[in-house]
Amino acid sequence: MMPSEQFSKHRLELLDRGGPEDFAVTNELQKSLTAARQEDPSLADALIFVEHNPIYTTGRGAPVVITPGSIGENVPVAEINRGGQGTFHGPGQLVAYPIFSLERHGKDVHIFLRRLEEVIIRTLEKYGLAAFPRVGLTGVWIPDENGTPKKIASIGIGVSRWVSYHGLALNVSTDLSYFRAIQPCGQSGEVMTNLHEICAARDIHIPDMTEVKADLARSFVDIFGFTSGERVEAKHLPRVPKPNWIKVKAPGSPEYLETRQIVKNLKLHTVCEEAHCPNIGECWSHHTATFMIMGDQCTRRCAFCAVKDGTLESLDPLDTLEPFRTAQAIQKLGLKHVVITSVDRDDLRDMGAEHFDKTVRFIRQLNPETKIELLIPDMRGKKPLVETILQSGFVTVLNHNIETVPRLYRTVRPGANFKRSVDVLRWAREFWPGIKTKSGLMLGLGETRDEVLEVMDQLREADVNILTLGQYLQPSEKQLPVERFVTPEEFADYKVEGDRRGFSFVESGPLVRSSYHAWKHSAEPELVREIGAVASL
Repeated sequence: MMPSEQFSKHRLELLDRGGPEDFAVTNELQKSLTAARQEDPSLADALIFVEHNPIYTTGRGAPVVITPGSIGENVPVAEINRGGQGTFHGPGQLVAYPIFSLERHGKDVHIFLRRLEEVIIRTLEKYGLAAFPRVGLTGVWIPDENGTPKKIASIGIGVSRWVSYHGLALNVSTDLSYFRAIQPCGQSGEVMTNLHEICAARDIHIPDMTEVKADLARSFVDIFGFTSGERVEAKHLPRVPKPNWIKVKAPGSPEYLETRQIVKNLKLHTVCEEAHCPNIGECWSHHTATFMIMGDQCTRRCAFCAVKDGTLESLDPLDTLEPFRTAQAIQKLGLKHVVITSVDRDDLRDMGAEHFDKTVRFIRQLNPETKIELLIPDMRGKKPLVETILQSGFVTVLNHNIETVPRLYRTVRPGANFKRSVDVLRWAREFWPGIKTKSGLMLGLGETRDEVLEVMDQLREADVNILTLGQYLQPSEKQLPVERFVTPEEFADYKVEGDRRGFSFVESGPLVRSSYHAWKHSAEPELVREIGAVASL
């Protein structure tokens, strides 16, 4: 969709969220990206594209009055930290949120607003339309067939520590009746129009949303000076075709269906489902599952992960019965090795550490012979919380995935820190020397072989025992695209390198995930060889 010229300095990162998406979800993403750029000025400017579910938003202290009995009567209203009065967001409207460092763009809010208007005007010119700004009326206007000025795009921004957030909304095929239910930006709803209405009245080409996204992104590149040696990265790029070695058996065996029913009846979540794991058919057919506790919404929004984004408004309180129900499911499935993971819950005082501990204790109570593996978040780098998770002494394997090489963290894991993740693994060994520690990487995101080997060395310096290496697969168009598919021969080479560095177990292959064949990782080497020999007969 977008050009990908290499450049010498910064990048413009385009995050196309598609949609419709709840405004609260995108708003939390904005906050995360804004905070990251305030903390690290070297980060690239980011541009979010999204279509929202219907919502009215308004600036600070500017109430929205909705006409009783109108289409907007049941539409939610959100007051947000931007300038401007009330407006509507909904399907068919392209919203663009530039998270830009104004240090790079003149450090002048008025100039920034004029450039945003110019981005829209330049985009509409591509369709033969002459749009214009109006003094004292921020936004972009266009004459209808009678020459009457109509508003086609609204602008409302916030700026904090010279980083911009919020942005512009271009009506492509928006249902205009939602505007007529309020006074958008203090004016009659009748002044609003959309691109399809204008093009239809002129009997000219009507661009679809995909075309408008591409043209608007190019206008941002041109107006803000990203053309000379900068790069645009889009999440809506065509997917790289999967090679023939990326094949999995479609789930459907009786054992798979039984496992799914047990999980459903006990109202539990599994990372197998939430993260679209390619091995779900194989693992569930063997009554093996990775349980995901603390809900199905995550507060981190990692660029590779398909788990739902959570906000303070949408996150549920912890379910106090979940630890017991998880233990029940393990008992019913007869598991000898279980993996327990969680979403990130940065909204909680202890990030969910006590909930992990309670889950471990209930599992041990109902399943005294079951080995317990935990796959935990980074706990925001708080060592006492890692110790809380391990204090029962019942955890056999402590896993925390590094996920990628340090150079790619800003893109792949913007809310995480490589050193902090390594520290979590180091602390586990310091607190409980007998525990096995484990970590994993996704390959195919643009890392080099030397970078992967360097990560292996750093993990071994932290005394990590077990390493998993697998191919990154793009779960949906909202996540990062695959840069390349790593060959089975390369995975085999990485296993040799891992063994040479002294890992006690290296699982390396295209479809490997951190919980794949997890039972082997905690078993004694002699037992693994024995079972493997029997399986090959």
